[in-house]
Amino acid sequence: MLTWLTKLAIGAAALGVLSAPAALASNGDDESAVAGVRQATAAYHDLDKAVAANYGRLLPCFDSPGVGGMGQHYVDTSRLDATIEANRPEALVYEVDGNRLQLVAVEYIVPWTAWVSTTPPQLYGRAFFSNTTLHLWALHAWIWRPNPTGMFANYNPRVKLCPGH
Repeated sequence: MLTWLTKLAIGAAALGVLSAPAALASNGDDESAVAGVRQATAAYHDLDKAVAANYGRLLPCFDSPGVGGMGQHYVDTSRLDATIEANRPEALVYEVDGNRLQLVAVEYIVPWTAWVSTTPPQLYGRAFFSNTTLHLWALHAWIWRPNPTGMFANYNPRVKLCPGH
């Protein structure tokens, strides 16, 4: 079982890294590449189905005023290993809209302790962001809410800021 500190580290990785380089803007190839994960996660617009599939809420909603929202992360902590499966993301990201959560993105997370290569993990032709504080690799994919800063950027200016911001 993960300790609370490990869960906190994993959740913070879900935030992305503010100092990470900006993701490249998406192109038409990105849309076809993510078609499988879009189909695989479509049922998780219903939060009850996500919870039944072992995704649990981790930490509070995250945003960066002036940059954009990210949302509330639901993570399957049993999948935090070196295995990267495009159609089985470790995290689902929900926009908080009043009392409603709306699925907007997925996130892939790999702990450094599980990754033995000296090069970062990659998916969809993109290298994961390195979180040096928490020793984690992460990659967002904004498959349910278009992101003008790029499909693989950490924050999305089209996602509402968390309540209270």
